[in-house]
Amino acid sequence: MAFTTNGSLLSALRRGDEVSWTEFYNTYRPLILLRGGDLRLNSTEKEELVQLVMLAFFKTSGTFHYDKSRGRFRDYLKRIIQNRACDLMRKRHDGEISVEKIPLTVEKLFAEGEDRWEEEWRTHVLNQALEDLRTAVSPLVYQAFSMLALEKMSGREVAEALGISTNAVYVYKHEALKKLKALVSEAEE
Repeated sequence: MAFTTNGSLLSALRRGDEVSWTEFYNTYRPLILLRGGDLRLNSTEKEELVQLVMLAFFKTSGTFHYDKSRGRFRDYLKRIIQNRACDLMRKRHDGEISVEKIPLTVEKLFAEGEDRWEEEWRTHVLNQALEDLRTAVSPLVYQAFSMLALEKMSGREVAEALGISTNAVYVYKHEALKKLKALVSEAEE
């Protein structure tokens, strides 16, 4: 799966490609739920937030053109999430934090969530890049990298398990890290 904010996915969304919509939904749903939690939405509201954000994208997908010079995609996504979260808070009737009652608190929630949003985005990018790495390098390269870097096995243990030299383990790790950095860099554009 290619990283979702690339131009080709956004173009596919604009064309109404159903597979791309599924990929977009599956990729961004966890981020939307996390952001909803940061904004102190309850579980029902967080699920509704996912639907509202996806609907907002769907409504504009036919005319949406991502232009890097106008800002980062993650900031655009964050703004949509915050706007829809405010809509949900306005609908509350149970005495919980409401936009109308305490607007400074809502702004404070947004501000407090900034660092977490950036951290969640970086984690999202890394996870997506690791998933893409699996198909971007040979299975042996990925397995050696995974065992060494992710499972924290020693180079000797990896070499013995895969039946390759210890030197090859480190060469494969280097190859995988180089590709992973490229995938992360591409995603961050």
